[in-house]
Amino acid sequence: MKKGLFLLLLLWLWMIPAEAAYQPQYSVAGFYPLDDTGRTVYSMNPAWRFHKGSASEAYRVDFEDSAWEVVSLPDGIEYQPTEASGCTNYQEEVWYRKHFTPVDEWKNKKLFLHFEAIMGKSKIWINGHLVNEHFGGYLPIIADVTAYVDFGKDNVIAVCADNSDDPSYPPGKAQDVLDFTYSGGIYRDCWLIAHNDVYITDPNYENKVAGGGLFVAYNNVSEESADVLLDIQVRNDRKQSFNGKVVYELLDANGGKVGEAGRRLSIGKGKAVSGASKIKLSAPHLWSPESPYLYQLHVYIKDNQGNVIDGYRRRIGVRSIEFKGKDGFWLNGKPYEAPLIGANRHQDFAIVGNALSNGMHWRDAKKLRDAGLKVIRNAHYPQDPAFMDACDELGLFVIVNTPGWQFWNEA
Repeated sequence: MKKGLFLLLLLWLWMIPAEAAYQPQYSVAGFYPLDDTGRTVYSMNPAWRFHKGSASEAYRVDFEDSAWEVVSLPDGIEYQPTEASGCTNYQEEVWYRKHFTPVDEWKNKKLFLHFEAIMGKSKIWINGHLVNEHFGGYLPIIADVTAYVDFGKDNVIAVCADNSDDPSYPPGKAQDVLDFTYSGGIYRDCWLIAHNDVYITDPNYENKVAGGGLFVAYNNVSEESADVLLDIQVRNDRKQSFNGKVVYELLDANGGKVGEAGRRLSIGKGKAVSGASKIKLSAPHLWSPESPYLYQLHVYIKDNQGNVIDGYRRRIGVRSIEFKGKDGFWLNGKPYEAPLIGANRHQDFAIVGNALSNGMHWRDAKKLRDAGLKVIRNAHYPQDPAFMDACDELGLFVIVNTPGWQFWNEA
């Protein structure tokens, strides 16, 4: 009997299509982790206490929340009808509280909370300390919580989010005249990043125009060669200066090294520096909708003894894109002859509203690509990193809209 069941299971597995067994990879907080870099990412999605309505004292550590509902992120506050416009969803204040006990591995680390998005106007506290305030519902909100984490104790993160009408955050237009909803709450993932005190910065946290983090671009792209342009910002939060280097390793899809670059780093205490590098790539696999080839870029920060202090991985597709007026659209230095058939895509789904899982975002991209589409217009705002990752992987161009919709604030 057991043997028969085993053979039946083998037959069932053999019949599953290859694409059904494929497991997509999702970035976390804007990158893919690498082992042995001193940088670790923890999901903060499970087990938040939730309250719909005002709770002005809920930022306090000793606030009693045991009667609140327990939810996990992404959370869309409420279930929506299968078709919902901007006049059906809850549009007021909500509160979240998460209890956690820090692990010993976080000691002597920099600790950042990274919310992929919180809708509307939001405030974030940890252990009663206000650590960030944000206006807008589509970009990450990041807080340095290093100084406020208490080891050996219960810690509390509190979040107040308010998605009611307000022209001070986009799209700004009154929701009862919209044909889509911007449902409230913490509707995307939340992460805690622990890393050393010399680290690659996050551009959303640094809030520096055209700066912060890791920037990748391409130049002189052809079938013969391509320049991979790299610019990075590294911050030193030590009490003394840091001397070392940044090292880039470019790997092909099979893990073979095809290029490398680096530069020296000298950073004063409490300072951040930026610097550019370049990898010359021979006979590159160029990204296109028909062949969405992705390289793996490994980035390391090393001290003068060669010890890795920080690092992570980024997936990149080497390409050049040009619009040449009457000559049309050019990809990788050549006219793109195939028709550019596309569609708009909202971030919502029946019942769950905006609180889609990463797998649902990936499935949407897969269905759009399988239908023959090659370009997607994100209507009408930046969308989840999981959807953007999927478009890179599956071969979809994306037009990322500024978050507005037939409305300009006179102010």
